[in-house]
Amino acid sequence: MNPSPEALPTSNEDECALVKGLVESIVQTRTAIAALQAFETTMLAAAVSLADEQAARRPAESAASDMPLRSIAAEIATALRISDRSVQRQLSDAHALAGRFPATLAALGDGRISRAHVAAITEAGGSIEDDDARAEYEAQVIGRALSETPGRLRPIARMLAERARSRCVDERHAEARSRRRVVVTDLDDGMAELFSVLPAALAHGIHDRLTSMALAIRQSTAESDAAAPADPRSIDELRADVVCDLALSGTPAGHGEGLDAIAATVQITVPVLTLLGSGNAPATLAGQGPIDLDTAKRLTAGAPGWDRVLTHPITGAVLAVDRYRPTEELRRFLRVRDEHCRFPGCRTAARRSDIDHTHDAALGGATREDNLAHLCRRHHVLKHASTWTVKQVGGGVLEWTSPTHRRYVDSPAPTLRFVPGDPPPF
Repeated sequence: MNPSPEALPTSNEDECALVKGLVESIVQTRTAIAALQAFETTMLAAAVSLADEQAARRPAESAASDMPLRSIAAEIATALRISDRSVQRQLSDAHALAGRFPATLAALGDGRISRAHVAAITEAGGSIEDDDARAEYEAQVIGRALSETPGRLRPIARMLAERARSRCVDERHAEARSRRRVVVTDLDDGMAELFSVLPAALAHGIHDRLTSMALAIRQSTAESDAAAPADPRSIDELRADVVCDLALSGTPAGHGEGLDAIAATVQITVPVLTLLGSGNAPATLAGQGPIDLDTAKRLTAGAPGWDRVLTHPITGAVLAVDRYRPTEELRRFLRVRDEHCRFPGCRTAARRSDIDHTHDAALGGATREDNLAHLCRRHHVLKHASTWTVKQVGGGVLEWTSPTHRRYVDSPAPTLRFVPGDPPPF
């Protein structure tokens, strides 16, 4: 039963005026933010145009024709302390928005629509190839965006885009299918997100099959032992566990561990005090972060070999590396020290990166730990094919200099870890 109007709390005129002022200020702030986002998009698009001009001046046979764009992306990324891969995607998106959706960019700059509206418009209309058809689509969808939320705008934009497209559905679906992929993104607390882009029919079919398996596992568990406590896992948890079992062992047991099916190359970092029994620093999965002790033990048990890393109790610096089955000591030392690509902001694991001579070996650079560092292939090529430079300044610390003479220092990750909270007992 709804309360009578007399029973509802009322706001006095001062409170109403305050709320009105707050709303107006928030709207003005969002309008200003949208204008700045549009301006940033224009600057990013200009950077792409500059890179295109630089690329046009390179020799026609140059293999690294995209190097100017990658170099500019790295320049922007290091200044902002973000990934240059992310910046390159932003550059591409900005170039497409400014070049293919100018009316949408103008509406953003005027504060008439938000960045979320822009995403809905460009995602739906990105495959409209004809310029005139795309301009007509823009005019129609912007008119709807002025009165709709981004969530409501998306199906409207898809409908309008469908009318404007010149290619048939089969052609578009074939192109979209070529972009299917699986991506891993690390999360907090030892978790990660496994993200897959698949044809819709397959994705929904997989989800339905996982749900059926999860329900079957729950039912079989209950039927096998009526006196046993019920499985505490939710359907979402069971689906996730079935995915792990199927992908790692091929058997949908629903246990979800899957760790026994991983033949791991394990790197165990041991602070000196822990080794002596006077500390409790956590186990660490190289390049990712702390993991629980049980997971570490199970991975180690199934590994063909493992590295033991001895670290200083105060600084956390790597003191020594040994191996149960010793091989290529220098490579292992570098892998332990670096953990990942040593270009600022890059997290590509060392095992997927190249070992680069900081001072080129062809020019007399020594093959020693103080002249070697891991670089992923992207940044290895960037170092040699652009005017980015790097030098080692001791202790595995790299100093990078960008084409505009900005300097960035990249320090080995282990020197920042495993520092105990309490002073050492000596």
